[in-house]
Amino acid sequence: MSRPPQSTSRRDFLRASLLTGTVFGAPAALAQNATRKSAAAQGKARNVIFMVSDGMNHGALSLASHYRQVTGGKPLHWLQLYRERPAVRALMETFSASSIVTDSAAAASAWGAGVRVANGVINQDAGGKRLTPLHDKLRKAGRKTGLVTTATVTHATPAGFAASVSSRGQEADIAAQYLQGKVDVLLGGGRKFFKPELLAGFAAADYQHITNRSELLKAPAAEGKAVLGLFADGYHPYAIDHANVPDLRERIPTLAEMTTAALARLESAAGGFFLMVEGARIDHAGHANDVAASVHEQLAFDDAIGAALTWLDKNPDTLLIITTDHGCGGIQMNGVNAGAGQGFAPGIYNATTASFKMLETFRRSVEWMQQQKLDALSGAKLAEAIEQHTGLKLSAEQTAAAQGLKRGYIDLVSKTTGTGWTGGNHTADLVEFCAMGPGCELFPAFLRNDEVHAHLLKAMDVA
Repeated sequence: MSRPPQSTSRRDFLRASLLTGTVFGAPAALAQNATRKSAAAQGKARNVIFMVSDGMNHGALSLASHYRQVTGGKPLHWLQLYRERPAVRALMETFSASSIVTDSAAAASAWGAGVRVANGVINQDAGGKRLTPLHDKLRKAGRKTGLVTTATVTHATPAGFAASVSSRGQEADIAAQYLQGKVDVLLGGGRKFFKPELLAGFAAADYQHITNRSELLKAPAAEGKAVLGLFADGYHPYAIDHANVPDLRERIPTLAEMTTAALARLESAAGGFFLMVEGARIDHAGHANDVAASVHEQLAFDDAIGAALTWLDKNPDTLLIITTDHGCGGIQMNGVNAGAGQGFAPGIYNATTASFKMLETFRRSVEWMQQQKLDALSGAKLAEAIEQHTGLKLSAEQTAAAQGLKRGYIDLVSKTTGTGWTGGNHTADLVEFCAMGPGCELFPAFLRNDEVHAHLLKAMDVA
């Protein structure tokens, strides 16, 4: 029985389309397959660098990319990697055991132990049983490990790779577990969770204790020497504040500097290593709906990617993972139309670029301004302070109504810059997942967060 004419036509169309790459994203699919075959020939990963842009939805990545393009004419290292290097790109589902929307503790535990746990819990099952974190398995296999973050080093994401507690708030207990488990490199904030007796324990275990940026940059990468670097009592400052406050620049290293220092410490490991690098405050900027802080945090994370890629060029036996645990805030750019007298080029959405570029004049985060007591100001004094720190000039009407930095300020920034938020909480986005190097072929184009763990172990040939 002959096929209907339309079936033959469709079959011929699909054949031609696949040959010419005009449908179904054929060029990308073929390139992805070639990448996987190429990676399969590279063997096992001696090292893994696992980079987490905490709280990043696709909108946050997009805005950072747009900002770097329109203000400096340069691409992000992350996106340039997609264009020029054999990377595998995927979407990842981020559920926890208790919710469609995860928190960082459950998300990191999914990676760290390969099991979905309830929100707020780190590497413990529903019955309170300890789940073995990745650090323990790798140390048993002869690998060294490191945790780098701009949050406290005892925060949920780093803890998910090396600790087990019933509540993510048990940060002092997490700090003690790092010593018990002998995590080789610890760099970030959280000094307040390391009491004198615990610091004495780290010293007795031959850790080098570093407290500021100068010490980190000058410290030799002593072979076999573990390091505990604590640069703030709590979180590191936002990158936008760090770049514009001299005292912060002098005292506290950037995420890229910590990444470079950690790699220098770990690269001599005879059996290889696993390093987790977290840009933690992208999430905090999302909670605060602070667009300027979000963009600069994402750029600082991208600088750390650049540092990792520089190191990878000399160490191709390393698997690089770049991802996020969940979205936060739902940031997006919205097209801006030019109104009469606004000074923008006429036309649909033609005011968007100029509006967004106004972020160039921002020099402080909302957090920093609140710490300087701007919430106590109103009227002309508040308008003057906002202009000083952001470049935004309030109209007479806005000045008269100005009162602190609560919702009104965030709304003003959003309207001025063409950016917007869906809320102030975590979101359920499917998130970006990138893998490059030996073992990247193991990661499918769509995966669950709790599937990453097993692929990491297989890539590193760890049972």
